[in-house]
Amino acid sequence: MAAIRFIQDRIEKDEWLEEFFPKQMEIYHNAIEQTKEQLLNQLNY
Repeated sequence: MAAIRFIQDRIEKDEWLEEFFPKQMEIYHNAIEQTKEQLLNQLNY
């Protein structure tokens, strides 16, 4: 239950941040995407 509440809080925080800091959040999401891709590439080789 706590995990679900945490995830919901997390999503609400992200939405709030997106609203007030759209540019920073875009950079943040891009960085996470790049990291994910790098990790997936490492796993594939």
